[in-house]
Amino acid sequence: MLEHLRAGVLYTALGKYSNVVIQLVINMVLSRLLTPQAYGLVAVAQVFLLFFTTLVDAGLGPAVIQNKHLSDHDHRVLFSYSILFSALLALIFAALGPALAWFYHNAIYLPLSLAMSATLFLQGINMIPNALMNKAKRFREVNLRLVVSNFCGGVAGIWTAFQGWGVYALVMSFTVPALIAFALNMLLLRVRPARQLDRASLGKVWAFAKSQFGFNFINYFSRNIDKILVGKLMGPAAVGNYSKSYQLLMMPNQVLLEVINPVLLPVLSDYQDNPKYVQKVYYSIVHLLLLIGFPLSVFLSFQSRNIIVVMYGNQWGAAVVPFSILALTVWTQMSLSSTGSIFQALGKTRYLFWNGCITAILLVTSIVVGCLLGSLTTLAVSLSVGFILNFMVIFVLMTRKLFASSFWTFVRQTCVKPLGAGVAVAVCLSMLHIVLPKLTPIPGLLVNGVCSLLIFFLYAQLTGELGTLAKLGKG
Repeated sequence: MLEHLRAGVLYTALGKYSNVVIQLVINMVLSRLLTPQAYGLVAVAQVFLLFFTTLVDAGLGPAVIQNKHLSDHDHRVLFSYSILFSALLALIFAALGPALAWFYHNAIYLPLSLAMSATLFLQGINMIPNALMNKAKRFREVNLRLVVSNFCGGVAGIWTAFQGWGVYALVMSFTVPALIAFALNMLLLRVRPARQLDRASLGKVWAFAKSQFGFNFINYFSRNIDKILVGKLMGPAAVGNYSKSYQLLMMPNQVLLEVINPVLLPVLSDYQDNPKYVQKVYYSIVHLLLLIGFPLSVFLSFQSRNIIVVMYGNQWGAAVVPFSILALTVWTQMSLSSTGSIFQALGKTRYLFWNGCITAILLVTSIVVGCLLGSLTTLAVSLSVGFILNFMVIFVLMTRKLFASSFWTFVRQTCVKPLGAGVAVAVCLSMLHIVLPKLTPIPGLLVNGVCSLLIFFLYAQLTGELGTLAKLGKG
């Protein structure tokens, strides 16, 4: 298994890291060409787009990967279902524009929802081809497609922004990649829809898919109700600044988790009858993620202003404080984002659904409290508390229900030494702030970044963590 896992992570890393660089460049350019209000308008529309994307997925993608008994005919039939359902939901989303315009008192949502309906359709018809590529462990082609499609989307978004398209430049930046990805899927996979629908094929994956869909549905609201409320109560500029904070919060997941997660389900699902082996491999992965996540959380929080200014420019100053607070929970995002693949790989989507319900209750409560208190800062504080509580509850559920173990065993094996690394970096950055308080953004990032890395590696050497990482890399 580890050979497949390492090969998958290698190819996925090449694709994802190339994509991260592309996205960083796109964001840095577009953030200087467009206003926080423009980003906020699109962010609100994207919340509803994500809801419809959750509906169009319906849990079929992971179900296709997990089920090892589907035939080519079944794949083609499911592809046909996805095309029809995607077209229907795209039409409904296009018709949603008047309701959005009324709710947010802004007529721009009429044409914006129509433009974004094309994105929804393309994302929907990509679902089954994407799943088949991952199921076949064709990680090299998957990530080549990712890099090419996102590069084309970046070029389209930047060009249209320079042409004065405003919010539609952002729409182009995520519509073009979906179009290019579909064209490459058809070229690489050559899957074709079935001419006739067969309910038996849908029945083979429905038991798995319905629980997965329930999780996706609930998880959507827990992760997006914040933008809906901020947009309604504080306006599009506040949504734009909050979205930038949240985007930076999730960036480590793009760098690490989006490399690991696409590989975990296809590889670990082959060992779904051996949960102890899955537990051993997964705890090693979580240990690695937290070893990076704790010190990274500290660094991002301490350097929030420098990061915002260098990445997006001075017009995003209102995002600094929310990001500095949210950044302290990066480690929770990195560890929790990998849990879904484990529930799926072991075929326990019923518990994944419970996971979604718990997350929804905790995070929605945190978001509502934070918004009612009236500022982006109170929202960031309340949401951070929710993230930490969610980490504890979800890993209690996983360790007991999947691995017949205890949460405190999990903490001892994965969290103790990584937490020490975070404390060491915090002490280092506090001392640097006293000694060098007036560094400008770029020198400040460089000096603090280099010192943090030196302290991290020194700590890892003294505690034996470098040896642990070396053994993990050798399998």
